[in-house]
Amino acid sequence: MANKSKIGNVEWGLVLGATATVDVIQMFLDGFAIGIIANRFIDIVMGMFLTFYFLIRGIKLSKNRIIALCSSFLIEMIPIVDAFPAWSGDVIYTWMSVRAEEKL
Repeated sequence: MANKSKIGNVEWGLVLGATATVDVIQMFLDGFAIGIIANRFIDIVMGMFLTFYFLIRGIKLSKNRIIALCSSFLIEMIPIVDAFPAWSGDVIYTWMSVRAEEKL
């Protein structure tokens, strides 16, 4: 039997809500000059937070999940393109891949 994630659906929803909130705040900040600088710091913190959060909660960081995290980080580092909700996308990808892994 496969190892079940320590993260339940409610917690996944909260993590997705938090990352979606960060994505919306970053979209708002993109409209101002301060966003160019502030968003880079936010992205560094978000990248570290998600990585450590997944590790602490027992999510195996497979090659594909690492690629997804790094891709989200790189997308968020590009001005204008960073308006795309990459952090939310990464959480959705990780959530779905964990669920698929559990079903195997």
